[in-house]
Amino acid sequence: LKLQFLYLIGRKTTTLSITMGKHTVTEAKAKATVIDMKGHLLGRICSTVAKKLQNGEQVTLVRCEATNISGSHHRNKLKMLDRLRKRTLTNPKKGPFHHRAPSAMIERTIRGMLSNNHRNQSKRKGAALHRLKTYEGIPKSLERTKRMVCPSALRVLRLAPQRDFCTLGRLSHELGWQHQEDVKRAEADRKVRSAKYFESKKTVDSLYAEAKAEASKKHSKEAALLAQFGY
Repeated sequence: LKLQFLYLIGRKTTTLSITMGKHTVTEAKAKATVIDMKGHLLGRICSTVAKKLQNGEQVTLVRCEATNISGSHHRNKLKMLDRLRKRTLTNPKKGPFHHRAPSAMIERTIRGMLSNNHRNQSKRKGAALHRLKTYEGIPKSLERTKRMVCPSALRVLRLAPQRDFCTLGRLSHELGWQHQEDVKRAEADRKVRSAKYFESKKTVDSLYAEAKAEASKKHSKEAALLAQFGY
């Protein structure tokens, strides 16, 4: 790698080249993660995602309607109804704006956990939010993408068994979200497609294993030689 430095000395320009080993320059790519929100506690998973976004990672959240919130359904509904009353009295168009969709609620929660430094609010915070995508259900483009979970935010691991909890999708539906049935129908169709794909994958894998075993019998010497090198 050669670095060229330009030095202005009077009216003359000189170029200095420095060789730094055999390094190759590669563009930095943001790490992308797809998280399945089903069974995660809202506050814990949102704080984890906010930290990942500030570290420069791209995060996609699917099945946001299956996110859990600690506390009973009645208690959380009363808290949300009280929050919906807050508005600008003189001109409600100025906000605050209250979302009903689960994906928008989660995005709003994460937005409040990002940097509040006024010098960075418009740049670092905006760039972090651009790296976040939230969905109800799982879109077709992400059906065969590996989905991750966050053990430190799972309800079965972090919430005591006797404690009450509720689901964000049900709360959103009772507060005005109108697409709960559409998402359920789309999820049912996706599970049918996933089951069909899994069966075809098992068939292909079994055929590949049979062909590999048959080839190993025919070419036992070559197979023994390859086994020595870990193949």
